[in-house]
Amino acid sequence: MSTPEPLDAILEHLTAQQQEIARAGPLPEPTLRSLLDDFTIRYAHETTAIEGNTLTLHETQVVLEHGITIGGKTLREHLEVVNVRDALGELQDLVRGKAPLTEKTILCLHQRITQGILGPEAGRYRTQPVYIRGSMHVPANPVQVPQLMAEYIERFRNRDAEEHPVRYAARAHIDLAGIHPFIDGNVRVSRMVVNLLLMRDGYPPALYTKTNRAMYMEALETSQFRGDIELFVRVTAEATQFMIGRYLHAIRQVRESEQATPPKHRLVRDQDRGLDR
Repeated sequence: MSTPEPLDAILEHLTAQQQEIARAGPLPEPTLRSLLDDFTIRYAHETTAIEGNTLTLHETQVVLEHGITIGGKTLREHLEVVNVRDALGELQDLVRGKAPLTEKTILCLHQRITQGILGPEAGRYRTQPVYIRGSMHVPANPVQVPQLMAEYIERFRNRDAEEHPVRYAARAHIDLAGIHPFIDGNVRVSRMVVNLLLMRDGYPPALYTKTNRAMYMEALETSQFRGDIELFVRVTAEATQFMIGRYLHAIRQVRESEQATPPKHRLVRDQDRGLDR
């Protein structure tokens, strides 16, 4: 069995890739739009599938692009993917507006994600104790949630320049899921916060997948119950790699296309050269 690549080396590699993306400048608008549209569908599928949504990737695409309901699937499953799409739109607006991480931001994302599902509890902190299925971690007492969330916002208001953006975003996920401030939708909101922080730092969004669900849940449990966050940082780095790879591929294709396109030579008339014949 091969030895896993050291985490620091993985993070350094991500930094180098992100810098390459930044140096390349903006992608052409049609390319960027298709890239983000594809990500939206994949993200809506994967982030809900992690928690049991049975819509396939293709079915998710049909629901989001055509508004068609899928036979045999529940209303909640349809609402979950639509809500995630809407929350991603809200997230992109927040990033473009350079909005800080605030309690209002988190409550707004939760409201978007759970609208039509939780009723009046959408966008509100829980007032009842909750337990996480299969986890040894016990979330905070509900009376402590407002204070814990105020402390959380202060803790993640700004990233220390010495901390890698992926590690910072991973810690934000761990801590928010640990507080478990809502009656439902906590890890979906936590994954949204990861992407808010990554995109704010110039990184593409992360895509945690159902395929890696077991490792994701194990890493989250280890970080919350044992206080060891390294595995979860690694999982988050892998989740970030997907879109970084997509961006780099798009950048190289654009470059190749530009190099393959013959230059447009402007016809120069004699008088343009100042010649009089």
